[in-house]
Amino acid sequence: MPKSSRYTKPIQYLSSLEKYGMKLGLKRIKPLLKSLGNPQDKLSIIHIGGTNGKGSTSAMIASILTEAGYRAGLYTSPHLVRFNERIKINGQEISDKKVAELVERIRQRLEARGLGLKSKTPVPSPQSLIPTFFEFATAMAFLYFAEEKVDFAIMEVGLGGRLDATNVGNPLVSVITNIARDHQAILGRRIKDIAFEKAGIIKKGGVLISGETKPAALKVLTAECKNKKAIFYRFDRDFFIDENTRVKAGALWARSRVKKENHFAFKGRRWFLSNLTLNLLGRHQYKNASCALAALEILQGKGFCIPESAVRKGFQNIFWPGRLEILRKKPLIVLDCAHNPAGAEVLREALVDLRKRKIISHIGHIRHIFLVLGIMADKDIKGILSRLAPLASIIILTRPKTERAAPLDILYRELIKCGMRIAGRPRSGRGIKNPKLKIKFINDVADACKAALSMSKADDMICITGSVFTVGEARDALLEMLQ
Repeated sequence: MPKSSRYTKPIQYLSSLEKYGMKLGLKRIKPLLKSLGNPQDKLSIIHIGGTNGKGSTSAMIASILTEAGYRAGLYTSPHLVRFNERIKINGQEISDKKVAELVERIRQRLEARGLGLKSKTPVPSPQSLIPTFFEFATAMAFLYFAEEKVDFAIMEVGLGGRLDATNVGNPLVSVITNIARDHQAILGRRIKDIAFEKAGIIKKGGVLISGETKPAALKVLTAECKNKKAIFYRFDRDFFIDENTRVKAGALWARSRVKKENHFAFKGRRWFLSNLTLNLLGRHQYKNASCALAALEILQGKGFCIPESAVRKGFQNIFWPGRLEILRKKPLIVLDCAHNPAGAEVLREALVDLRKRKIISHIGHIRHIFLVLGIMADKDIKGILSRLAPLASIIILTRPKTERAAPLDILYRELIKCGMRIAGRPRSGRGIKNPKLKIKFINDVADACKAALSMSKADDMICITGSVFTVGEARDALLEMLQ
């Protein structure tokens, strides 16, 4: 964190808004944006939602549009280390100076409306109208992108979609990457309920791209598109990928064209692209890439020029930290922000592929896997642990510096509920897979990473995961340790 008070004071002001919690609804963001001149109405928006993969998909679209010569604004959340990571143009983070300027301008507008944190101006239910941290940051992004005259603003949904602060304006195209269970206390427990909230980003007469394939979710998305007379382009019906690893319905076209491992092909309404490579690990990213390409095809149909060379360069040059990111190869250090069961399953598959050298063929044999895990208390802890714990020889339970983080005893209790047999612990029940699993408890994330490094050998793997907060603290600490 920079020491300049010109930056730290605005960030402290932003942080003070966190006490108002995470509130869905548009009653705060809309009047705030109106007071700023409705900057969102001046933007060509690409709106990206979904349970997992929306950040990666947003980053892919931004990277390709940048390579195509456009000014591409990218708004994502949360950040790993610095607030500035949330707001970028052509890959460049917003400057500290601009953050300070925008915070002060928006703060003054709020105070003029009697909504300052210390304002004494009488207004009805003032606290209910003070924007949350995320709403304030979203307003900053819209204002910044409008004033910088970006060609496109790629806006990632924060939570849900229907009542998310990004769900304003009229996007050129909306994307829902997938739908899985997360934030169930807010979005609901049933897939159809979650799908309803995600489908709220579909606009009347708009276009929806989705990588979702579950019938219950598709039923909701299809009905919403019909109600709003929106066009719906679906993965494996209207656009396809082929990894050359299995034959899927409609994908026979690509079998003979995918030449190399870790290459994939895409077929959409306008493009057939073979032998694509992606600078992001994990087979799940191919579907995210297909959603990005399908969205870009819509832009092409609207007259925007996006050459094939920009697609290839955009995929090759993309950098999205903390998503199956490899920081070091001996021992292999992997960072991933998996924070729900669906994300944990994707990570599990990727770790198995890494161990079998299917993702990076030139790494050597992996002996042991060390898991450094810190998970938020409001997440499906058991669902995450049950997918990842069986792979590990040693698990280090840790806790990032946020009140939302689950205490270590809670993590341990959920681990036992998974049926794991722990070394030195009396057997109870059947247990699963690993009777020699060792558990360590280290509260500080940086110390947990240091311990994993000291215990591991060159042919081991260290995977740090469980939440964005855990990965952010770990990445910051490891980059300093590994210098």
